[in-house]
Amino acid sequence: MERFFQAQSVAVVGVSNSPTNMGRFMAANLLEFRYEGSIYLVGPKGGAFLGHKIYPSVLDIPEPVDLATILIPAAAVPEVLRQCGEKGIRRVILQSAGFRELGEDRRKIEQEVLDLLNVYQMRLIGPNCIGIINRHNGLAVPFMPLQAEGPPGRIAVISQSGGVGAMLIDTLAGEGLGLGKFASIGNKLNVNEADLLDYLLEDNQTALIFCYLEGIAQGRRLMEVAAGSGKPIILHKSNRGGAGAIIARSHSASLSSDHQVVSAALRQCGIVQVFEQREAAECLKAFSLPGMQGNRLAVISRSGGHAVIAADAADEFGFTLPPYPAQTIDRVREQSRAKVIQLHNPMDLGDLFDLQLYRELAEMTLAREDIDGLLFIHNYQGIFDGEPSRKLIADLAQIGSRSEKPLAICVFTPEAQLIQNRRAVHFPIFTDPREAVRALARNRDRGKFRTLPFATRRPEDLKPELVRAELGQITPAPTQLSPLQLARILTAYGIPLVPWAPVQSEDEAVATAQRFGFPVAAKTGDPLILHKSDIGGVFLNLPDAAAVRQAYRKLAAVGGPAVLVEKMAEPGLEWFIGGRQDNQFGAVVITGLGGIYVEIFRETAIRIAPIDDEEAGHLLDECRGAGLLSGVRGQPEWDRDVLTKVLVRISWLLHDFPQIRELDLNPVRLFPAGEGCCVLDWRATAESAL
Repeated sequence: MERFFQAQSVAVVGVSNSPTNMGRFMAANLLEFRYEGSIYLVGPKGGAFLGHKIYPSVLDIPEPVDLATILIPAAAVPEVLRQCGEKGIRRVILQSAGFRELGEDRRKIEQEVLDLLNVYQMRLIGPNCIGIINRHNGLAVPFMPLQAEGPPGRIAVISQSGGVGAMLIDTLAGEGLGLGKFASIGNKLNVNEADLLDYLLEDNQTALIFCYLEGIAQGRRLMEVAAGSGKPIILHKSNRGGAGAIIARSHSASLSSDHQVVSAALRQCGIVQVFEQREAAECLKAFSLPGMQGNRLAVISRSGGHAVIAADAADEFGFTLPPYPAQTIDRVREQSRAKVIQLHNPMDLGDLFDLQLYRELAEMTLAREDIDGLLFIHNYQGIFDGEPSRKLIADLAQIGSRSEKPLAICVFTPEAQLIQNRRAVHFPIFTDPREAVRALARNRDRGKFRTLPFATRRPEDLKPELVRAELGQITPAPTQLSPLQLARILTAYGIPLVPWAPVQSEDEAVATAQRFGFPVAAKTGDPLILHKSDIGGVFLNLPDAAAVRQAYRKLAAVGGPAVLVEKMAEPGLEWFIGGRQDNQFGAVVITGLGGIYVEIFRETAIRIAPIDDEEAGHLLDECRGAGLLSGVRGQPEWDRDVLTKVLVRISWLLHDFPQIRELDLNPVRLFPAGEGCCVLDWRATAESAL
């Protein structure tokens, strides 16, 4: 990827002398941003533009070229790519539209492009994009006119949408934040977000990365790239329409939409997810500050009302407000006019007009060992105190830039003054105390990313060879596994099942019940009946042989002669464990309260498999029903440890065998601590690996 952003020469393909030609903006942007390399313009009619000759063909350029950016009709793209390949150009940005975004019939052209990339060993960003920017060397090739506002910064932006990407560039400029690198990736035919993240996380000119995506190309790779990064990654994933119209009828499918899986995956690898552009801007400002290492916050405010608002926000987001030391209080009291200001934390400087002392207070506060961050709120009208206030804000920005602790500056002033400050300081400025405190909380809570997003050590007693043999007997088309097949698979991975047996007659049902001991349960054995209780397919607490015979006859009428007889389990807490295969992230494990409540409460948590015991514990903690595990109102503490172990084993089963498309264990009957659990009902959809 570095050869895209560090290209020493660029061919701009698609330039003409027509006043409506958009290729000319690509050339103009290179000059506007003061590109340090060589520029070659290409267009079939020749001519010149901005003092540069327009070559009729890429092959006519007399010098070697590192990068080509192309904006021509889609039908002409393969020929130009062929010329680029023959010229030795190995990096191409294809800004042209007219590919699969217009319909499946355009995939033929895309395939031609892919074939050429393979033949000439080229990498390509796009198509249907607006190119890349590197503020550090002036490389800027979007086909829309841009201005090089502010100095280069350390924020990188990856955007699937050109329009959203352009807006983000404007947002960074408007907020006084510095753009470093930008990539619009469009259809992601060749280069995708994981490729660019992999590069930017190693790039010493990048400290913070923002991504806007409408689809994720390689979910598990994205997680692996992001995990372990010391750089914050913010991601706005749009196009969140659920998969409800196409996913299957199992609980696991209905409780884990594509959006929920994406959110779980991002949390699991430490990516910060946002859902709107204002939230994105807040995060960009938050993570542009040094990391906040604790909860101890100091607040200094020129307005008493804003100090109260800040105190409320500090309480809301879990901050403590240590008192100011006597030395600081004495220093402020000396300069106070009416002696009525509040000298606790937050500190109200309402009758203190020495703005130089404001600066001193900020420096003194950030130097304290008992403070992890500072919120400084300043309000002014710009009539008599405009110049001193602007200087104070600039001074605070300098202090914040040098500090190892975050300084959040919140300013209340007329809009014109605010714009002037942001253009002058190139430092995050907030306009609401709660927004600023929430940003500091985001900064504090980002935490350290996991070294690896997935478990690497599997339980030693798993028997994948038995599962492989069982799955090898099913048809290639997705099918419901029989209870017997799935029971053998679950047993191979150490999942405890309630004692059970399949029967084919009344007499066999009675004999099995007598062997287990009454009471027993009886269920239809038809694998196609998913919600058994809805159609009278389950009978519980059958006390004797007569009850078993009667239940068998009713079940045979519902689902045929295949019936399951199970020993009635002891009372306990009912839980749900399941999973499915996601197209982008692979195996997904899901858990929450079970029984008939799983669809009613829909309180489940999700992880991308496989997971370890620690992550399984975090998964349980995310469920609203997790509080029940410790026992409430006289109930015992339930066996949480065995529940985490079952989650781990199911995660490995789904990971090892993607042929298992969907899996439901519901309910899992959980017994008091130390007494284990057992699965009372199980079903799965699977397909052959062949």
